[in-house]
Amino acid sequence: MIRTNDDASSAWSWHQDKLFERALVMFSNDESSDRWEKIAAQVPGKSAADVRRHYEDLEHDVLEIESGRVELPSYEGELESASWVNDSGRSQVWVGSKGKERERESERRKGVPWTEEEH
Repeated sequence: MIRTNDDASSAWSWHQDKLFERALVMFSNDESSDRWEKIAAQVPGKSAADVRRHYEDLEHDVLEIESGRVELPSYEGELESASWVNDSGRSQVWVGSKGKERERESERRKGVPWTEEEH
């Protein structure tokens, strides 16, 4: 999502994103009215409104991706140099037609919990 707001609080650093993610986990079950203030307290330089807006933007992006309106990029040729290869040497990223097959398989398995062995 592209924002036209030039306010410095609209830019998020990698570090702020990581703190935000941790705070979301910490307060994932918190349904109190001051949840966003608690999360903002964990992210220096961000207000409760900033973190809530960031969350809503991310939520929107996820919905766009899951609906298929955003095509995932293909990283062919970059897989070996990145840490996207598991212990068996197989890529963990879906590329090309196999990706579509696995994507359909994944859709069928939504909501199926992992077995203890898979975990």
